[in-house]
Amino acid sequence: MAVYRRGKTWWYVFEFGGRKIQESSGFRNKTAALRAEAKRKTDLLERRAGFTKSKPIPKFDDFSKQFLEWSRQQHRPKTHELHSGNCKALKRFFHGKWLDEITQGMVEEFKLTRSQEKRWGDDEEIAVSGVTVNRALSTLRLIFNYAERCGFRVSNPVKHVTFFREAGKTRIISPEEEEAYLATSSQPLRDIARVMLDTGMRPEEVFRIETANLDFSQRTILNPFGKTKAARRKLTMTDEVWSILKERTVSSKGPYSFSSPDNPEKPIGSVRKAHDAAVRRASILPKFRLYDLRHTYASRAVMAGVDLPTLAALLGHTSIQMTMRYVHPAEEHKREAAAKIEKFKTARAIELASRSQRVTTKVTTVDRVQ
Repeated sequence: MAVYRRGKTWWYVFEFGGRKIQESSGFRNKTAALRAEAKRKTDLLERRAGFTKSKPIPKFDDFSKQFLEWSRQQHRPKTHELHSGNCKALKRFFHGKWLDEITQGMVEEFKLTRSQEKRWGDDEEIAVSGVTVNRALSTLRLIFNYAERCGFRVSNPVKHVTFFREAGKTRIISPEEEEAYLATSSQPLRDIARVMLDTGMRPEEVFRIETANLDFSQRTILNPFGKTKAARRKLTMTDEVWSILKERTVSSKGPYSFSSPDNPEKPIGSVRKAHDAAVRRASILPKFRLYDLRHTYASRAVMAGVDLPTLAALLGHTSIQMTMRYVHPAEEHKREAAAKIEKFKTARAIELASRSQRVTTKVTTVDRVQ
């Protein structure tokens, strides 16, 4: 048995069936690493016993291509694009590895290494977030699930890996921030943002608005897309949204209100660069995501008195619990709530004092009569 230390973690290396097995044990203790090596050999021997009856295990590089072809057929374009990007990061780490070589320890190593990498964004290098690492782990888990369904005798090494905790960074946009943001936004971002703020639609739902699904006489937008029945819904236009979509319908050269600049027969795919530029020009700190406009709509709706069941239907949610995650009261509304409670308590105290005084007066009057 051969184990060696790399950083703080022990690795093992040996040959099996003409293949070099070199993996992280996932442990910092040498004895535990030796046990992990022995267990790995035992697992390989058990699989080898039925090797002639099993499909040959592919390498990660080759199978990831097969997975992406399957993903292209099964997932929406945005989801497939996400898996494609994640596979690029995964292949940098698991390049040349056979699927059954990838262990939980190696996945933990990937998790740690990836979280310490830098990526280019907003004209500067920024650290890869835990959310980004988690998305890559989700893709890896799906790859192994697909491999099992394809008949390969592999176990999923992501099964017991703990994902990074994702801290909520959502927030609502103040009226001042909204004004500054829209003033510095280019088109079609400005119109997309205004539609989101007035309807609460998801960015991709706005991107894919078809002129055929707009009813200007009834002032409705039909959204036929979504994973759930609740997501496939009909929404009412505000006056501003009616004007925006009416103008875009007249000038549209294709079936979509927000067409791709490269092909009018396809919807626009992203406005991320335009959004980042608008936030930067407006000097808004902390920065916010385009999706936060949906959170802003939800919070403002609650503040305006919209009940949660109705808001859930407007947002396309299947449960009120999901809707509650979108509601973020602003500080001024929290202060207003506290003032209302204080006002209620004061009024209640005055009422009780008044009752007590009336009772005392009544008793005194009776005593005088007697």
